Amino acid sequence: MSKILKSVTLGDVKNGGIFRALGKEFVKLDADEHGCLVLAKDIWTKMPFREGDDPECPNDLRRSEIMSYLGNRLAEFTEKGTPLDIFIPFKIDLQDTTGQTEYGTVEYRIGLLTLRGYGKYWRLIPKVDAPWWLATPYGTPNCSPLTVNYSDVWYVYTDGSFSSSWYNYSYGVRPVLCFSSALLVSVEDERKAGFSLSDVPLDDLLAEIKSRTEG
Repeated sequence: MSKILKSVTLGDVKNGGIFRALGKEFVKLDADEHGCLVLAKDIWTKMPFREGDDPECPNDLRRSEIMSYLGNRLAEFTEKGTPLDIFIPFKIDLQDTTGQTEYGTVEYRIGLLTLRGYGKYWRLIPKVDAPWWLATPYGTPNCSPLTVNYSDVWYVYTDGSFSSSWYNYSYGVRPVLCFSSALLVSVEDERKAGFSLSDVPLDDLLAEIKSRTEG
Protein backbone atom coordinates (compact mmCIF):
# COMPACT_ATOMS: atom_id res chain seq x y z
CA MET A 1 0.00 0.00 0.00
CA SER A 2 1.43 3.39 -0.97
CA LYS A 3 1.92 5.96 1.74
CA ILE A 4 -0.42 8.92 1.93
CA LEU A 5 1.42 12.04 3.04
CA LYS A 6 0.25 15.25 4.64
CA SER A 7 2.02 18.57 5.23
CA VAL A 8 2.73 19.79 8.76
CA THR A 9 5.23 22.13 10.34
CA LEU A 10 8.31 20.43 11.74
CA GLY A 11 7.47 21.79 15.17
CA ASP A 12 4.38 19.56 15.16
CA VAL A 13 6.36 16.38 14.46
CA LYS A 14 7.07 14.35 17.60
CA ASN A 15 10.62 13.46 18.61
CA GLY A 16 11.47 10.21 16.87
CA GLY A 17 9.06 10.98 14.04
CA ILE A 18 10.08 10.41 10.43
CA PHE A 19 9.43 13.18 7.93
CA ARG A 20 10.38 14.19 4.41
CA ALA A 21 11.90 17.53 3.43
CA LEU A 22 14.20 18.78 0.65
CA GLY A 23 13.76 15.46 -1.15
CA LYS A 24 15.24 13.50 1.80
CA GLU A 25 13.90 11.60 4.81
CA PHE A 26 14.90 12.60 8.34
CA VAL A 27 14.17 11.64 11.94
CA LYS A 28 13.47 14.41 14.43
CA LEU A 29 15.70 14.09 17.50
CA ASP A 30 14.93 17.14 19.62
CA ALA A 31 13.67 20.73 19.62
CA ASP A 32 14.34 23.96 21.51
CA GLU A 33 13.79 27.68 21.03
CA HIS A 34 16.36 27.74 18.22
CA GLY A 35 14.93 24.98 16.04
CA CYS A 36 14.68 21.21 15.57
CA LEU A 37 17.67 18.88 15.58
CA VAL A 38 17.26 16.21 12.90
CA LEU A 39 19.28 13.30 11.53
CA ALA A 40 19.18 11.82 8.06
CA LYS A 41 17.10 8.63 8.11
CA ASP A 42 19.52 7.01 5.67
CA ILE A 43 23.18 7.19 4.72
CA TRP A 44 23.81 9.74 1.98
CA THR A 45 27.19 8.40 0.84
CA LYS A 46 30.15 6.29 1.99
CA MET A 47 33.61 7.82 2.23
CA PRO A 48 36.72 8.09 4.44
CA PHE A 49 36.60 10.54 7.33
CA ARG A 50 39.95 11.87 6.06
CA GLU A 51 42.11 11.02 3.08
CA GLY A 52 45.88 11.25 2.98
CA ASP A 53 48.20 11.78 5.94
CA ASP A 54 47.72 14.51 8.54
CA PRO A 55 49.71 13.64 11.68
CA GLU A 56 48.71 16.88 13.45
CA CYS A 57 44.92 16.59 13.20
CA PRO A 58 44.06 13.28 11.50
CA ASN A 59 40.59 12.94 13.04
CA ASP A 60 39.56 16.60 13.21
CA LEU A 61 36.10 17.09 11.67
CA ARG A 62 36.98 20.66 10.71
CA ARG A 63 39.67 19.43 8.31
CA SER A 64 37.84 16.36 7.05
CA GLU A 65 36.72 15.53 3.53
CA ILE A 66 33.32 14.79 5.03
CA MET A 67 32.77 18.48 5.82
CA SER A 68 33.72 19.38 2.25
CA TYR A 69 31.14 16.89 1.01
CA LEU A 70 28.45 18.22 3.38
CA GLY A 71 29.23 21.82 2.46
CA ASN A 72 28.61 20.94 -1.18
CA ARG A 73 25.28 19.29 -0.33
CA LEU A 74 24.19 22.42 1.56
CA ALA A 75 25.15 24.57 -1.43
CA GLU A 76 23.06 22.33 -3.71
CA PHE A 77 19.99 22.84 -1.50
CA THR A 78 20.33 26.63 -1.53
CA GLU A 79 21.07 26.74 -5.27
CA LYS A 80 17.76 24.95 -5.84
CA GLY A 81 15.91 27.69 -3.96
CA THR A 82 15.89 26.58 -0.31
CA PRO A 83 16.48 29.69 1.87
CA LEU A 84 19.71 29.49 3.85
CA ASP A 85 17.96 30.55 7.06
CA ILE A 86 16.06 27.23 7.05
CA PHE A 87 19.40 25.68 8.09
CA ILE A 88 20.05 26.99 11.59
CA PRO A 89 23.69 27.01 12.78
CA PHE A 90 24.33 24.61 15.67
CA LYS A 91 27.39 23.75 17.74
CA ILE A 92 29.38 20.51 17.59
CA ASP A 93 31.69 19.79 20.51
CA LEU A 94 34.79 18.00 19.18
CA GLN A 95 36.21 16.89 22.53
CA ASP A 96 37.66 13.40 22.43
CA THR A 97 36.67 10.36 24.48
CA THR A 98 38.61 11.48 27.57
CA GLY A 99 37.33 15.06 27.37
CA GLN A 100 40.41 16.62 25.72
CA THR A 101 39.41 19.82 23.90
CA GLU A 102 42.23 20.23 21.38
CA TYR A 103 39.80 20.53 18.47
CA GLY A 104 37.42 22.85 20.31
CA THR A 105 33.78 23.50 19.45
CA VAL A 106 32.62 24.42 15.95
CA GLU A 107 29.40 25.80 14.51
CA TYR A 108 27.92 24.48 11.27
CA ARG A 109 24.62 24.39 9.42
CA ILE A 110 25.20 20.72 8.57
CA GLY A 111 27.49 18.22 10.28
CA LEU A 112 27.71 14.88 12.08
CA LEU A 113 26.26 13.65 15.34
CA THR A 114 28.74 13.38 18.24
CA LEU A 115 29.27 10.29 20.37
CA ARG A 116 27.46 11.97 23.28
CA GLY A 117 24.65 12.98 20.95
CA TYR A 118 24.30 9.40 19.77
CA GLY A 119 24.24 8.24 23.39
CA LYS A 120 21.43 10.70 24.10
CA TYR A 121 19.23 9.95 21.08
CA TRP A 122 20.04 6.36 20.06
CA ARG A 123 16.57 5.10 21.00
CA LEU A 124 15.05 7.42 18.38
CA ILE A 125 17.49 6.62 15.57
CA PRO A 126 16.52 4.03 12.92
CA LYS A 127 19.22 1.47 12.19
CA VAL A 128 20.79 1.41 8.72
CA ASP A 129 22.50 -1.32 6.73
CA ALA A 130 26.06 0.08 6.90
CA PRO A 131 28.32 1.62 9.59
CA TRP A 132 28.29 5.43 9.77
CA TRP A 133 30.67 8.07 11.10
CA LEU A 134 30.25 10.21 14.20
CA ALA A 135 32.06 13.53 14.73
CA THR A 136 33.94 12.50 17.89
CA PRO A 137 37.66 11.67 17.81
CA TYR A 138 38.79 8.73 19.92
CA GLY A 139 41.88 10.69 21.02
CA THR A 140 43.91 13.64 19.74
CA PRO A 141 47.63 13.54 18.82
CA ASN A 142 48.78 16.56 20.84
CA CYS A 143 46.56 16.38 23.92
CA SER A 144 46.40 12.61 24.28
CA PRO A 145 49.41 11.21 22.37
CA LEU A 146 49.73 8.16 24.59
CA THR A 147 46.16 7.09 23.89
CA VAL A 148 46.01 3.93 21.80
CA ASN A 149 44.52 4.63 18.37
CA TYR A 150 44.58 8.42 18.85
CA SER A 151 43.93 8.81 15.10
CA ASP A 152 40.61 6.93 15.32
CA VAL A 153 37.11 8.32 14.99
CA TRP A 154 33.94 6.89 16.55
CA TYR A 155 31.32 5.28 14.31
CA VAL A 156 28.06 3.33 14.68
CA TYR A 157 27.60 -0.31 13.65
CA THR A 158 24.55 -1.55 11.77
CA ASP A 159 23.17 -3.04 15.00
CA GLY A 160 23.32 0.32 16.77
CA SER A 161 26.45 -0.38 18.84
CA PHE A 162 29.50 1.85 18.39
CA SER A 163 33.28 1.59 18.16
CA SER A 164 36.24 3.54 16.78
CA SER A 165 38.13 3.10 13.54
CA TRP A 166 41.07 4.53 11.58
CA TYR A 167 40.15 7.85 9.95
CA ASN A 168 40.85 6.71 6.38
CA TYR A 169 38.40 3.79 6.45
CA SER A 170 35.25 4.27 4.39
CA TYR A 171 31.96 4.44 6.32
CA GLY A 172 28.60 6.08 5.86
CA VAL A 173 27.85 9.79 6.14
CA ARG A 174 24.56 10.43 7.92
CA PRO A 175 24.18 14.20 8.31
CA VAL A 176 22.70 16.03 11.28
CA LEU A 177 21.05 19.44 10.84
CA CYS A 178 19.00 21.96 12.75
CA PHE A 179 15.89 23.04 10.83
CA SER A 180 13.50 25.86 11.55
CA SER A 181 10.46 24.56 13.44
CA ALA A 182 8.31 26.45 10.90
CA LEU A 183 9.59 24.34 8.00
CA LEU A 184 6.77 22.60 6.14
CA VAL A 185 7.49 18.88 5.94
CA SER A 186 5.65 15.76 4.81
CA VAL A 187 4.66 12.95 7.17
CA GLU A 188 2.62 9.81 6.69
CA ASP A 189 -1.08 10.37 7.32
CA GLU A 190 -1.76 7.47 9.67
CA ARG A 191 -5.50 8.01 9.56
CA LYS A 192 -5.57 7.45 5.80
CA ALA A 193 -2.81 4.86 5.53
CA GLY A 194 -5.19 2.03 6.44
CA PHE A 195 -8.68 1.23 7.71
CA SER A 196 -9.38 2.10 11.34
CA LEU A 197 -12.63 1.63 13.31
CA SER A 198 -11.90 4.94 15.03
CA ASP A 199 -12.69 6.65 11.71
CA VAL A 200 -16.21 5.13 11.57
CA PRO A 201 -19.06 7.04 13.28
CA LEU A 202 -20.49 5.25 16.33
CA ASP A 203 -24.05 5.17 14.92
CA ASP A 204 -22.79 3.41 11.80
CA LEU A 205 -20.95 0.84 13.88
CA LEU A 206 -24.02 0.11 16.01
CA ALA A 207 -26.23 -0.18 12.92
CA GLU A 208 -23.79 -2.63 11.33
CA ILE A 209 -23.64 -4.76 14.49
CA LYS A 210 -27.43 -4.78 14.76
CA SER A 211 -27.92 -5.83 11.13
CA ARG A 212 -25.46 -8.72 11.54
CA THR A 213 -26.93 -10.01 14.81
CA GLU A 214 -30.51 -9.81 13.55
CA GLY A 215 -29.68 -11.34 10.21
